[in-house]
Amino acid sequence: MKALRIWMAAVGVFYLLNLLVLWPSIWAPQVAGMYPGVELHQGEPIFQLLLDAWLIVGLGLAAIGVVLIMGSFQPSRYAPALVPVVFITEFVFGLWDIYSGMNYEEPIIVIITLVIHVLIIGSGLWAWKKSSTERVAS
Repeated sequence: MKALRIWMAAVGVFYLLNLLVLWPSIWAPQVAGMYPGVELHQGEPIFQLLLDAWLIVGLGLAAIGVVLIMGSFQPSRYAPALVPVVFITEFVFGLWDIYSGMNYEEPIIVIITLVIHVLIIGSGLWAWKKSSTERVAS
C-alpha cells in the first residue's frame, strides 16, 4: 500500500503545481511558445478567454490533486475510486495533446506532455497492482 500512497500523494502535488503553472499571469507568456504561428490575439478579450479556460483546467486538476492527497492517507479506502479518475483524466488530456500536436502545438511540448501522461498512468498501474498483490498476500 506504500507505493500507492506515495503515488497518490505525488500525483496530487503535481496536479496542485499545475494550477500554479496555469495561473494567467504565469501562463500568458508561455502560450505563444506553445503555439507558434497561431495568432493568439494577445491583449484582446479572446486571449483572456483562452487564459481563463486554461485556469479552469488548472483548477480542475488542483481539485483532483487535493482529493488525491487526502485519499493518500487511506489509500485502501479511496484508491478504487481515485486511481481510475487519474487514469481517465490522463488519457483524455493525452488525446487532447495528440490532437493539439497534429494541428498547432509545438512538437516538443506534445512529446513532453505525452511522456508525463504515460509516466503517471504507468506508475499508477504499477502501484495499484503492487498494492493488490500486497493485499492478497496478507
